[in-house]
Amino acid sequence: MNDDKSAAPRNPENQQDEDAIAFGEGLFELARNGGTGPLNIMLDAGVPVDIRTNTGDSLLMLACSHGHPDTARMLLEKGANPDLRNSQLQTPLMCADSRGHKEIVNLLLEYGASAGRPG
Repeated sequence: MNDDKSAAPRNPENQQDEDAIAFGEGLFELARNGGTGPLNIMLDAGVPVDIRTNTGDSLLMLACSHGHPDTARMLLEKGANPDLRNSQLQTPLMCADSRGHKEIVNLLLEYGASAGRPG
């Protein structure tokens, strides 16, 4: 186990690390591109619904930011937290609203997203 407490990303130490990074990147691309079906299968297989990028964007945030209401709904139904903030303190609701995705804004509010700003 590495004793380095640094939060900075490190280069992969072996092929398994590289494979895991590629798998994670694929998950995030599915969320960005509205890949509801394949993403649903991955979540059913045990991928955590609130997995995040190195900048804190959750699968839900990516789906909401890129205008994919079906993917967002599926993630919310699987228990995605609608109030997770990324490294810029943005929530999925903030991202959807700033991009004019009104259907997704309403969906997030329906699933209990907080409309408040960070304190």
